[in-house]
Amino acid sequence: MKKKTVKLVSAVVVLGVLCAAYEGVNFYVTSQEEKETEENDTSVDLVSLEADDITAVSFTADQNEVEFDKKDDSWTEKSDANFPVNQDTVDSAVKGVASLTADQEISDVEDMSQYDLDNPQNTITLTTADGDTSLQIGMESSNNQYYVKKEDDDKNVYLVSSSSIEPFMGTLYDFAESGTFPSVTSATITDVKVDKENGYELTQDADNLFWNVSDGKTTEKADTTKAGTVTSAIGSLAYDKFVDYNCTDDSKYGFDDPYAVITVKYTEDEQETQTVEKTLTIYVGDETGDDRYVKVDDSKEVYTITKDSLTDILDSTMSDFYNLSVSYVSVNDLDSLEVQSADGDHTINIVTETVKAEDEDTTDTDSSDESSSDDEEETTTTTYKLDGEDLDESTFTTFYNKLINMTAQERLTEEYTPEGDPAYTFIFKDTDGKETTVKYYEYDTNFYAAVVEDKVYLVNKMNVKDLDEAYQKMVNPDTEDAEESTSDTATEEN
Repeated sequence: MKKKTVKLVSAVVVLGVLCAAYEGVNFYVTSQEEKETEENDTSVDLVSLEADDITAVSFTADQNEVEFDKKDDSWTEKSDANFPVNQDTVDSAVKGVASLTADQEISDVEDMSQYDLDNPQNTITLTTADGDTSLQIGMESSNNQYYVKKEDDDKNVYLVSSSSIEPFMGTLYDFAESGTFPSVTSATITDVKVDKENGYELTQDADNLFWNVSDGKTTEKADTTKAGTVTSAIGSLAYDKFVDYNCTDDSKYGFDDPYAVITVKYTEDEQETQTVEKTLTIYVGDETGDDRYVKVDDSKEVYTITKDSLTDILDSTMSDFYNLSVSYVSVNDLDSLEVQSADGDHTINIVTETVKAEDEDTTDTDSSDESSSDDEEETTTTTYKLDGEDLDESTFTTFYNKLINMTAQERLTEEYTPEGDPAYTFIFKDTDGKETTVKYYEYDTNFYAAVVEDKVYLVNKMNVKDLDEAYQKMVNPDTEDAEESTSDTATEEN
């Protein structure tokens, strides 16, 4: 037992020695790494100022001298006291250069032109009670650094991280307190008018929420999805850049003769009890790069918006909103349908009857008479007649759904003169007595031309083929049954 105890104590002692040795080696390695880091550290303190002591900062922006002065902890633009200065932006930029460390110093430089410091692209000057500190900015290196020198030092050049310099390398309006584009939810928009060459107006019907489109001459029902694309685009608009807080010359941005004027009517809830209609007017001016100048309502502020975000609104014409549904008449509104084709003419009538059924469980005649009006229930039945004969509802519904859900590939905008007789003529008569005539003509190898009044739709021939098959099954059910019977018999014999 004693020997085991001695061995255990010895092991603990050895372990302690090893741990101490490890700690010693680790401390040595760490010390050597820190020493090597210190020896390899080439950073240099370039500017050492307290940001709160800086009372002015000047630099070049848009090829103009800009100076922000601070008084009572508030920055103002020296040449324009009304300029909307973003206080946080200026504070952040000043702090970035007030205490500035260079990554590397290049000493005894004889030719400043190799760093573009013979003609600096910018000079940043910080002013305190003790005087000015000026940094001249040269070219940008491939490592996201700028070559910088102090104005009073013609021998040394410093490499400085671009993150400290970049805030001063933009425009004056990078330091402006900008506004935001008015918030309009697409679902609240009721009218969009685009005044421009080949402009249009979309108007939502308050009763059924369908959209109509007009070019100022004619008005017709618009495709709901395409109208929604425009309202969604308006609801997503956002400013790109702030360029002028007080526009006094509209011609400078093309607002004297706008490229387009977008007028948007929308609703907004006020005090949760009242809905009011509001109007937003967007003036779209000249192009500038990938943007266009815009201003809204009577504001003098000018911003840019990306051309891509305006595409769905400005690049559309009335024809882009055409509803491509050829002839939708709900079966609930249909009184009769006449079909004319080379196979002959047929008429389908919808017969709706309403009858009153009396409650048969009555024991007292007088009592029954008194309560007859309460016991009677109305029952409505709908039947379908083909040329006066009963027509199977399922067969008719299959055909009719294909007919009223026919959608065109496109709508012709040029004049069309049919050649020959129509392959099909459908005459819809609704319950109000209104008639709608649709004529299908062969157009080319791929399309039929469906003519509805002055509208011409190009319909895929395969869709018309499906319609014809459903029609043939409806008007020739006996032939269809005979074919199926023959097919079944042949199968049994085999």
